[in-house]
Amino acid sequence: MIAAILDIFLVAASPFVGSFLTAASRAWPDWNRVVAARSSCDGCGRTLGPLELVPVFSFLFQRGKCRSCGTGIWTLHPVGEAAAIMIAVTGVLATDGWITSLAVLLGWALLFAALVDLRTFLLPDVITLGLIPAGLAVSYGLGGLDELVWATLGAIAGYVILAGIGLLYRLLRGREGLGMGDAKLLAAGGAWCGLLALPWIVAIGAGLTLFGVAIASLFGTRLSRDLALPFGPGLAAGVFFGFLLARSPLAAG
Repeated sequence: MIAAILDIFLVAASPFVGSFLTAASRAWPDWNRVVAARSSCDGCGRTLGPLELVPVFSFLFQRGKCRSCGTGIWTLHPVGEAAAIMIAVTGVLATDGWITSLAVLLGWALLFAALVDLRTFLLPDVITLGLIPAGLAVSYGLGGLDELVWATLGAIAGYVILAGIGLLYRLLRGREGLGMGDAKLLAAGGAWCGLLALPWIVAIGAGLTLFGVAIASLFGTRLSRDLALPFGPGLAAGVFFGFLLARSPLAAG
């Protein structure tokens, strides 16, 4: 009964969590803009009313524009809100018990990091580094010392793999290819999902990134060898799905 109530709460809260995470990702690293300031239009500065702050629906009802001045609303706002809902629903359907809360909280943290990366091409250390000890603690709590060892190996290997690839790319091309934020994020994935999950995380991340490239090309983005692409969002999705796959009742069975 308690688990069912918690599942309902997570799903019900998800659109509002998504709205906050999206606003926070846009303000990062200036947290005061989220904590102290009220939501307002970027164009005219008018404080938004309650009906203009309803996740997803307000964007659709207003056709993506401010009612007063017509300034376009940041496209990632409804995307982040919808993603937060999907994370909660997927976590509830794929896991049971208190693991559901862990999965959803992990997904929301990764969503914030992904949104920041889409805006700035940077992954915030507060997420990438913070998730490493959290993942090790969760792994130990779920599987004891044996699982902690695999999680530690996963964190080390995840960082070394992407950091090594990034270093090699920089030596060969003379510029950044993969940032250290990606290496830290894969280390966090190893801490949460274990060493054996790393290939799946990277494969999911690469596949989703290529899918994003295909979508961008359909909307007129010119593809070239110098096109900069954030790997963080795809990698974050890989970590989330890797955790779900490792902790779902079907996997345990």
